[in-house]
Amino acid sequence: MKFMLTFSLSADAASREEAIARFQKTGGLPPKGAKLIGRWTRADFSGGYDLIESDDSKALTQYALMWSDVMELSIVPVVEDSELSEVLKRSAK
Repeated sequence: MKFMLTFSLSADAASREEAIARFQKTGGLPPKGAKLIGRWTRADFSGGYDLIESDDSKALTQYALMWSDVMELSIVPVVEDSELSEVLKRSAK
């Protein structure tokens, strides 16, 4: 299953610096059990988006805990248009 993680960086300079240092050290990769499909950062550097694939809710939680002290996070399941199309076709009357 795919999930969109959205993150917002704090305006607090210390938190922002810690997030940058941690990213440079680790590459910001998720733990085993979660695969990073893509990552996009907002042009104003206020936050961004990670597309993650996983069937392991514990890996998603671990990933969130790795970053939740330096940024606000939200993780939601997402459906690709091709999958949505199949669902819509089945539900059409």
